[in-house]
Amino acid sequence: MTKDSKAQYNGLILLTGYLQRVYVAETIYRRVGEPYDSERFEKAKALLDEAYTILPVFEETKKLTAAQKIQLQLIAQSTDKLMGSYFKQMPLSFNQKLAIVGSSLYAEQHVNSGIIRMGELFNIEVNKDFHQRTKFYEQRMKMIDYLVFTLHHEQEPDEQFKKPVDPWFNDVMRNKDFIMADFKQVGQLLDF
Repeated sequence: MTKDSKAQYNGLILLTGYLQRVYVAETIYRRVGEPYDSERFEKAKALLDEAYTILPVFEETKKLTAAQKIQLQLIAQSTDKLMGSYFKQMPLSFNQKLAIVGSSLYAEQHVNSGIIRMGELFNIEVNKDFHQRTKFYEQRMKMIDYLVFTLHHEQEPDEQFKKPVDPWFNDVMRNKDFIMADFKQVGQLLDF
């Protein structure tokens, strides 16, 4: 259990978080009747599945083989390309904003859970904020799920649930450059 193992696990969590972001965005676009790219959806799904075959093995061994590193590097390169078109041209419709917000929240929830899991795996103390955020993400994901479900069934969602989407979207857009730049950490953490 070296520091490198912790960094690598963090890199795996971050990489799968970015894949979640793309996969969930395409899922929401599809479910709410927005144009979506089925090839992009399938690519993100396949990359997620591939990464998720490595994750449990790493949790057991706490190290990456040379072959796994190469595989993860290829996954990261494909993910980087997918992220290049993640943010759409402005202005966006409510449904498009919902896809960006929902996918961002799912990705953040995934990374938050991964950090908690990392603490358990490596027997390190994780800041209490990560545990407290679990409830925060659960509440917001219920709202996103409700909105997507309602729109999928071509019903009008309650205004109280629609209202937070714009401010949340604005937060994501304020952090757009950070989101894109943060992806570079994946290669550093996974050592490629």
